[in-house]
Amino acid sequence: MKKLLLILTVCLAFGCKKDLDKTLTKKDWHIESITVSPAMTIGQKTSTNYMELMGPSSCVSNSMISFSSEGTYVWSSNGALCDLLSDTSIKTWKRDGDQIFLSSAPQSPLILSGDKLTQTTSTPLQAGIIYTFVYVYKSR
Repeated sequence: MKKLLLILTVCLAFGCKKDLDKTLTKKDWHIESITVSPAMTIGQKTSTNYMELMGPSSCVSNSMISFSSEGTYVWSSNGALCDLLSDTSIKTWKRDGDQIFLSSAPQSPLILSGDKLTQTTSTPLQAGIIYTFVYVYKSR
């Protein structure tokens, strides 16, 4: 009986891993929101909505992530002049539970929850302020 439970547990663990990996790789992940704290001023606007500050046609407002089942990913954007930001190097990802670690930002994992990925990053100190960004991607 104990052997049967052990085998069942191992099978479930590997089955869940594949299901979560499929959740990542079957769709593209489009940016839904970016919140900055404290509020940032760009031009004459001050807001915590970073996408609003950057504008609807900005690269950041039109970004998406595509994960492959081989462990690589592509970040892309179709905003104006975004091809200038394109990075053609091979980038990898790995999953540990609900955390997705990207080779380009291993210190800031994405957190998978349902059909959303959330990533929190911070800037270095700038004029006495550290800005914290929360990126939310939604699968489509």
